Amino acid sequence: MDRTDLFHGHIGGIDTLAQALLGAQALIEDGVLERTRRDRYRGWDDELGRRVMDTGTELSALADEALSTDLDPAPVSGRQEWLENEVNRVLWSM
Repeated sequence: MDRTDLFHGHIGGIDTLAQALLGAQALIEDGVLERTRRDRYRGWDDELGRRVMDTGTELSALADEALSTDLDPAPVSGRQEWLENEVNRVLWSM
């Protein structure tokens, strides 16, 4: 391979990496992804969520509780498409 081609290939790769890092910084500073993630998993901070995450909790105890309380959580949208559009909005605004 030609050394000039290698040089330009590496420069293009570093430029792409730099642009990606600027995009990541913009997404972090924007805060939309973090707020959405925090809202989506807010229920894990309640008593049941903490017990589920506790390594000392027996699965059978959680199953018994789910059956005895008629636990029937409603599905909640992860808003995947909206989040993808938010990422694209930030990337295309750069």
